[in-house]
Amino acid sequence: MIFIDGSNLFWSCRRHPDKEGYKVDVIQLIEKLTDGRRLIRPYYYTGIGVPPSEGQVKFHHKLSYQGVSVVSRPLRKRDDDWTEKGVDVALVTDLLAMAFRNVYDTAIIVSGDKDFENAIDEVKRLGKRVEVACFNHVISEDLKMKADRFIPLDDFAEEIRKK
Repeated sequence: MIFIDGSNLFWSCRRHPDKEGYKVDVIQLIEKLTDGRRLIRPYYYTGIGVPPSEGQVKFHHKLSYQGVSVVSRPLRKRDDDWTEKGVDVALVTDLLAMAFRNVYDTAIIVSGDKDFENAIDEVKRLGKRVEVACFNHVISEDLKMKADRFIPLDDFAEEIRKK
């Protein structure tokens, strides 16, 4: 199963060394990460505006039509800005619940967020493999070491670039 932290992926792209701007084709990313293995289901976790923008709705529908389960949580107003709440918790809840139910053998987490370390430890204690996929410029060394396998997205960045 693939668990994509959409916000982390978005901000990783915004900080990408490519000065022209860089966007990931999520479907190409999923295909690349699956790499011939049997995929049970990909999940995409994200915050969504209140009300959602037309672009957000179209993007989420596009993913859903292509077999990606989109899990969104409304953005919350904080001071003068919007913040994401509950997205990481939703990802961790699904990651753990499906591991406990023996739904998958390998979880691929697309994120560089160090906050997932404890959940990864617990999933590994259940005998599951955990792979972490992220760009090198945004992942913590600790998270790399927690994973059974680290997949640097930099290695195939052009293949997953949104055209």
